[in-house]
Parts: sequence; C-alpha cells; structure tokens
Amino acid sequence: MKNSKYALMCVLAGVSSLTIAAGAAFAQETRENTYVSIGGGASFPGSSSVNYTNAPASPAVNGQTSFDTGYILSGALGYRWASGMRTEVEYNFRKAGVDHIAGADAAGKQRVHGLMGNVLFDIGDYNSFRPYVGGGAGVGWNRWSGVQGGSSATFPAGTALFTDTDTALQWQAIGGVTKPLSENVDGFVEYRYIGLENNKFRGGTTPTAIAASRHDDRSHNILAGVRYNF
Repeated sequence: MKNSKYALMCVLAGVSSLTIAAGAAFAQETRENTYVSIGGGASFPGSSSVNYTNAPASPAVNGQTSFDTGYILSGALGYRWASGMRTEVEYNFRKAGVDHIAGADAAGKQRVHGLMGNVLFDIGDYNSFRPYVGGGAGVGWNRWSGVQGGSSATFPAGTALFTDTDTALQWQAIGGVTKPLSENVDGFVEYRYIGLENNKFRGGTTPTAIAASRHDDRSHNILAGVRYNF
C-alpha cells in the first residue's frame, strides 16, 4: 500500500505542475459542454517481478514475468469547463497474453477492467490541433486466466496454474492531441502510462497455499478515438 500511495502522489503532483504551467502559458476560454468519448489501441505491458509460491510452506521465488503486446479499449463521459479543464469518468479494458515466466514459455491471459476519474487540461490551439495533459486514479480489476509458466531453471516443474482476480489501485498519466472533425465531433490520439499496484493471485490445487504476489502491472498505451460534444 505504501507503493500505491507513493505512485498516486507522483501522479497528482505531476498533474498539479502541468496545470500550473498550462494555466500560465496557454490559458484559454472555451465553451462549457458535456461529451462522450470512445477509443482503442495498442497496449504494451512491461515485465514484472512476480513472487511465486508453488507448494505449501515453500518460500516465494521471484520469476520475471513478461507479456505479449495487447490492446486497450476506453469509454468516457466528461465535462469541459470554460477554463479548458476537463473532468471525466472513464471505463477502460486492457488484455494481453503472458509471454514468459522466469525465461520459460508461459500460457494464459491478463485482463484488466478499470474504472477511473480523470482530470485533463487543454493547453492551447495550434492550427486547430489542441494538445492536452492530465491523469487519473481509480480501481482496477486484474484477472489472470490460465496463467502458467513452463519448466525453467527457476521452476524445474513449471509454476502452478493461476486463474484468479485481484482488485487494486490503478492510476494513469495521459498526454494527447485533439483535432476537431466537425462542429460536434473531435478526433484524438493519446499516450497513457498506466500502473496497477501489487496484484495477488491464488491458484493450483490448494488455493490457501499457492500464490503469485507483488505483481505491479505497468503498461505503455497508444490510443486513437473520437469525442462527441453535446
């Protein structure tokens, strides 16, 4: 939980700094309105140092766990304020396959559902292109389905089989560019760095003793989408 609080503080501090800079350099008046947005794109999960326990009373052993390139989907309901600030409630979904555990081929999928509150800042208009920055925090539900590592030097018999869900703090830093497509429709392209803190999963045939823990999910994400302004 300490790492979760630290990560959230970093996101909020970064957003605050960007807000001040944006307000000083690019403050602009714009009409207030409600909007909805949908988007999708590619997700690139980073490797994670996961502790695996394969047998009752056995010590946890670290197995570096890597993931395939996946995808991300997003939908949001938001409000644009006259100052250029935007607030929104967002649902997002990320999915990726598990690639390797401790250097051995692995099977299974990671699916993350997220419910987020975001604060974003439009920071100017450059030939109808409007950059924006922001961030958000909320809850993520991470599900490992059929995750299992093969035989390796670290795990000669492979790892236990994990199919379980954990709930944890999810946060994100966002930067993007908006391009008006019509009077009410905007297109956007954005980058997101998403973190999901300290996931724990239970699996195998003895769920109280077999575990995978300390999985800090980190991913780079590139999305494109449209925003409809009411």
